[in-house]
Amino acid sequence: MKFPETPFFSVYKPAYLAFVLFGLVLDLSSKYIIIQNMQAYESIPVIGEFFRLSLTFNTGFVFGLFQNNALPSLFATGFAIIFLFFYRWTNAELGNPWGWNLVMAGAFGNFFDKFFVKIPGVGFRFGFTPERPGLEFIGVVDFLDFEWPDFLLFERWPAFNVADSCVSVGIVILLLTMDWKEEEKK
Repeated sequence: MKFPETPFFSVYKPAYLAFVLFGLVLDLSSKYIIIQNMQAYESIPVIGEFFRLSLTFNTGFVFGLFQNNALPSLFATGFAIIFLFFYRWTNAELGNPWGWNLVMAGAFGNFFDKFFVKIPGVGFRFGFTPERPGLEFIGVVDFLDFEWPDFLLFERWPAFNVADSCVSVGIVILLLTMDWKEEEKK
């Protein structure tokens, strides 16, 4: 395997790495606070029924698709992180670096979250398979729950978390800042 010729710290500057670490800590901290203070599938209205805190666990992929596939989801997320890491390193000029930082912070947040068994009202422990179904949960903690017009695919938008928000905002920034024209070859 050949590493990119661009120096690592010219692409992944210390401030960028600190931002990714901050996003990771913010995501995992928010999930921990929710796990400590809520029960599984509990909903707390914040702005009426429009916005609620609802503790759910995503054992599948994006938007909660393909539930009960925690292990394939873990591998897919790990592969995506490695791919994005090297893609960014070899294409440093593409897109806004803060868009990349948000995507990486979110990807790492959800990736690390997949390694813990969650025990609502108590906390979590390292592991992958729950020993007490119904009391212990695997999967990514989702808790931001918004109402969505019934006629648009979902009754409510699937619950999400800080990491999902980082990825979504980062992707929008990248889509708006990438130059999609193929560079002329000299």
